[in-house]
Amino acid sequence: MHKVSVSGVRLAGVVACLPEQLLDNRVACEELFGDSVETLIKATGIEKRAIAAPGTTALDLNVAAARCLLDATGTAPEEIGAVVCVTFTPEYLMPSDAPSAQHRLGLPTDVMAFDVSMACSGYGYGLYLGATLARATNKKVLVLDGDVQSAYVSDTDKATVPVMADVGTASLIVGDESAEPWDFAFYTDGSQREALFVPAGGTRRPTRPEDLEPITYEDGSSRRDVDIFMDGFAIFRFVALTASKFIKEFMTVEAIEPDSLDAFVPHQANIYMIGQLAKKLRIADAMTWKSGHLFGNPASASIPLTIAHHQSTHAAEAGRTLIAGFGGGLSISVGVLRLPGDSVYQVIEYGEVADHG
Repeated sequence: MHKVSVSGVRLAGVVACLPEQLLDNRVACEELFGDSVETLIKATGIEKRAIAAPGTTALDLNVAAARCLLDATGTAPEEIGAVVCVTFTPEYLMPSDAPSAQHRLGLPTDVMAFDVSMACSGYGYGLYLGATLARATNKKVLVLDGDVQSAYVSDTDKATVPVMADVGTASLIVGDESAEPWDFAFYTDGSQREALFVPAGGTRRPTRPEDLEPITYEDGSSRRDVDIFMDGFAIFRFVALTASKFIKEFMTVEAIEPDSLDAFVPHQANIYMIGQLAKKLRIADAMTWKSGHLFGNPASASIPLTIAHHQSTHAAEAGRTLIAGFGGGLSISVGVLRLPGDSVYQVIEYGEVADHG
C-alpha cells in the first residue's frame, strides 16, 4: 500500500447545505415498490432523502455552504489561495464549477480554481489536494464537495431511487504547524467502471434522441441512458470485499486499533452496508458516524455532511478520525485526520440562504 501524508494543516470548519426538499422515503418509494416498501426501508436504513428542487445545482448548494463557512470563520476573500470543487454533476460540461464559485464568492482572480470529477470516494481526494495546496500557497483552501444526483436519477429505477440524494458542502483547510499529519491512501480499479456510471452523454457516446427515451427492465424499473446506472450487487460486493480489505490494510499500516479511534466516518452508501463494513473492521457502532438514515446517500459529500451533522450537535474534538469513501470508478479513498473541537460545524438549509449570484 502506498501512503501519502500532508503535515502542517488542520480543518477549520465544515458546513453542509441541504436542498429544498426532505422526502419521506416510504412515501416516495411506495408506488415503485408497493407492499415491499417496508422491507426496502429496513434493508437500506434510509428513512429520508434530501432532494434539490428542479433548477437548483450542486454549485448553488456548495456556494451557500461556503458563504456560511467563510462568514463563521471570519475568513476574508484574499486569504483563500485555491478552490477545489469535487463533483460529477457540474452546471455545465464546460467550464467547470470552481471558476464560477470563485466569482460568486468574491474571491481574488489569482486563486487556483478547478474541479475534481469524482463520485463516492471524492472527499478524500479533495482533502488531500486541498491540504497540499494549502502548504504550497501558504493560504487557506476551500474544498467544495456536492452533487445533485436527482437530476440523473430515473423516478422509476429501483436501484437508485431509494438511496441517492443531493447536498452541497464546504470545508476550510488552514495552515497549522502544530497539527498532526493527515495520512491518506487511494485505490482504483477502472476495469469495473460500468458498475456505476451514466452510459450516454460523454464523448464515447454523445447523447442521441433515443438516449432520452426510457427503457423498461426485467425488474420493472425504467431508466434512460442519460440516467445513472448502478449494479447494486456489484457495488455491495466491492464494498464488502475490496473496500473492507483495503481499509483494514490502511489501519494496519497506520497502527490503528479499532478501539483507538475517536470516529469512523464512512461514505453513507446505505445504513445496512456501512454497518456491515464497520463490523468487518471491528469498529464499534457507537464510533461509526451516520447521517444516511436522515438524508440519504449524496455521493462523496456524504462524509462532510456526516461530519457537519455530528459535530454541530456534539461540538467535541474527534482526535483520530478515519474517513473512507468508496464507489464509482471503482475507487476508494481512506484517510486519518483530526476534527478540532473549536472548528466550525454547521448544517444549513438552502431555502434560508438561496442565492443564484
